Order: sequence, then structure tokens, then C-alpha cells
Amino acid sequence: MKRFITLIVAIASLQAAAQIADDALILSRYNYDGSARSQAMGGAFTALGSDLTNASLNPAGLGLYRSSEFGISMTGNMSKSDAMYLGVNSSSHHYRTILPNIGFAMSAPNVNKMANGEGPDSWTFAVGYNQIHTFNKSMIIEGTNATSSYLDMPLDMVNDNPNSRPAFTKADLIFYDSINNGYSHDYLIGGYGAFQEGYISERGGIGEYYISGAANFSDKFYIGGTLGIQSLHLERKFEFSETPTNDIALNYFNMAQTLTTSGLGINAKLGVLYSPEYWVKIGLSIQTPTSFNLTDDYSESVNAQITYDEGTYTNSFKDNPYFPDYNILTPMRINSGVSFMIMRRALLAIDYEYVDYGMAQISSEDYSFSQENADIADLYTMSHSVRVGGEYKVGLLALRAGGYYYGSPYDKGATNKDAYILGYSGGFGIRSGSYSFDVSWSQSTEDFFYSPYTYETAEVTNKNTRITGSLGFRF
Repeated sequence: MKRFITLIVAIASLQAAAQIADDALILSRYNYDGSARSQAMGGAFTALGSDLTNASLNPAGLGLYRSSEFGISMTGNMSKSDAMYLGVNSSSHHYRTILPNIGFAMSAPNVNKMANGEGPDSWTFAVGYNQIHTFNKSMIIEGTNATSSYLDMPLDMVNDNPNSRPAFTKADLIFYDSINNGYSHDYLIGGYGAFQEGYISERGGIGEYYISGAANFSDKFYIGGTLGIQSLHLERKFEFSETPTNDIALNYFNMAQTLTTSGLGINAKLGVLYSPEYWVKIGLSIQTPTSFNLTDDYSESVNAQITYDEGTYTNSFKDNPYFPDYNILTPMRINSGVSFMIMRRALLAIDYEYVDYGMAQISSEDYSFSQENADIADLYTMSHSVRVGGEYKVGLLALRAGGYYYGSPYDKGATNKDAYILGYSGGFGIRSGSYSFDVSWSQSTEDFFYSPYTYETAEVTNKNTRITGSLGFRF
């Protein structure tokens, strides 16, 4: 059999993932890190206030401030993933420290109201930063595969369309079989069987810099708005290797892909809060779609060694292609909530969030993205989420607990239709007239399926644990 060195196809690589439906989803799912107080109460703050987290959730809650405040938070974020792949369970851990919340709120009485009784009772102005979403995930998959290979994907594409083969590597991995008049690879000749190892990671976050304002009307009605500038930095890595367990020409195959996506987005939020009685509050907020302008920095490398009649050959290939900027418009989101004060000592809050992930859109001046937008509409759907939190005060001490459920954004026919996020939280706080100190602990769990390539799938359970401390100074 005579070999002809060909170019292996670039399929399902992470550079493509930067401009497909999944990116619109990644930018649309929030976990509202915020302050320790809000995290301890499950993030249920749509109908509560006097917290800097309100700027990114329901800005009307800023109207409940009676004094000015500076606040800052720090979080230790720990992620653990258990992946079952080819009958083998593998675990990975990762830890990082983030700044989820820093800001300043200035509240002042309305002088005009004091003079002639017109307008709101007070105004609140706030500026700062809230972490909207933290990317902190790594997975390890490994096992012996006797039925398929990563090379099956480019082989199928070459055979389907031999005249369209973008370069992936010059390693002699896929070749033309002149005897059978078709493209092939070594597993098809010597039989499947390889030890596969994969490493997948996500690092980064979405942070929101905000300018907010709110007004208080007679301690009954509050209205607020926020202009948010979101900053995205997301680094994704995919490393995959195959070491054949059969006696075939291929000795090993290693590949690595890195994609860094960065950019800015802008949105606006409008919120209202109504308190018909002092012990109950009803909140509603609407966030406009966030318009992102994004840039990708992609690189890939492949190393392979093959032994055949002419000898042993080690091939390597590296590439860092350029991709033009593109835009993603995330869907609108609606939050509603109700809170109750019990015996002037306890609080109970319940939130509901609605997002239709199928409404996200991708666009560019250089490409239509019509197929990708059709995929978004087909793969994703409306999602319903619930957050619940409670607080009980004993003197200067406040004890808190909460839970949350973020529904799956996938359509009922999708593989990950049950990929919801379930979490619970707790914490405490100490508040005096001029300062506050809060601590929270929360843990969320998500089960989903991950495919390193078309023909294999891993079952993954990801647990994310956060410990947050917040300091506040009022004056």
C-alpha cells in the first residue's frame, strides 16, 4: 500500500466553537456572584435592597439605602469535576480567587422634596463592579477505546468532500489508499484500540462595571436603572491524545487547542420595587439584551509518530490563524420576586427568572452565521429559574440560608436537556451602625454530557463551591 501525505481536516476544533451556538449560551448564563450576603441567601435579591448586588439584579433595590456605603468582597472558588468515559471515572480539581464585588453607593435626601414636597424622598447613586459569571472548570477523561478514534471525524469529512480539506496538521495521519481508492487511517487497517486521554478547561469570567441610580417614593415605591458595561475574558483549552494498543503504524497522536475570547458588551436594566405594607415587597426588573463585540485568539498544535516501511517519522504542526471580530447579542432576561419581613426579625425572599436562550444571535460583517443562528433556535429554549433565601437576626448577628435552581437552557430534544444547576448556600453577617462583615458558603451541582469528538460521550458531574467574605462601611 502506498501512502500519500495529506492534510488532516480541522473539525470540531475550538476555533469553530468560538463562532457556533455554544458561545451564545456561555455568555447568557449568569450565576450572580455578588456580595456574601446575597450569595448566602441564594441570590434572591430582586425584592430586597441595600446591597450593591442590586445594581446588576434589580437596581430599584438601591433605593432602600438610608446612608452611603463602600463594599468589597473576595471569593475562593473551588471546582471539582467527575467524568465517566469509556467506563473509567476521572476526577479533577481547580481553585482560584476572584473579586466578585466592589462598589460605592451614595444615598441622599431629596432637597426639593424637603422644600416643597415634590419628587422622591431620596436618591441613590452607585458605581462599581459585580462578577456576573465565573468560568472555573476542568475535566479529565481517559480510557481504552476499541470502537472509534478521534481521527474518524476528519476521515469522514475527507471522504464526504475530498476537495475541501482545511489544514489541521501535516502529520501523516490520514492518507489515500490507492488500492481501495479512498481515504483511510491506520485503525481501519490494523483494528481499533487506543488509550485515550483528554483534558478540558475553562478559565475567566464575565464582570459588569455599572453606573446606577434609584429613587425612593414615600418608602412605598422604588425605581432604579443601571447602565452596565460587561467585560468578558474566557480561555478554553482542549488537549487530547491517543496511544494505540494494537500493532499499527501509528505510535501516538497528541493535539492541543487553545481559544481565548475577549471583548466588551453593553446593556441596560430597569427595575421597580413596591411595598404595599412595611413587611412585604414586590420586585420586577428587566435587562435588555447585551451586545458583545468579541475577538478570538486561537492556536492549535499536533504531534504524531508513525512507523511504516520507510522508517519512523515524527511529525508536528502548529498554527495560529486569524479570525475577524464578531458580535453576540444575548437574550433579554426578566427577574421578579417577593420578600416578606416576619416579626421584624426575619426575612424570606423568593425570586423567579425567565430567559429565552433561543433568542440569542451571532453576527459579523464577514460572515452571515445563518446556520449558527438556526442552531441556536433549534438547540436552546426558554428557561425558568428559582432562587430562595432567608435571614434571621439575633442582635447584631444575622444567620442566612438559601437555595437556587437554574433550569436547563437546552431544548427537550437535546442531549443536555436535563443540564440544570442546583445549589444551596448559607452564611452569617455582623452589622453595626458603621460597618458590616459577611461570610457565605455555597455549592452548586450540574450534570451534563460532554463529547470530545462526535462518536464518544462522557458523563460529567461538576461541583462548584464558593466561600465569600464581604466588608462594608457605611457613613
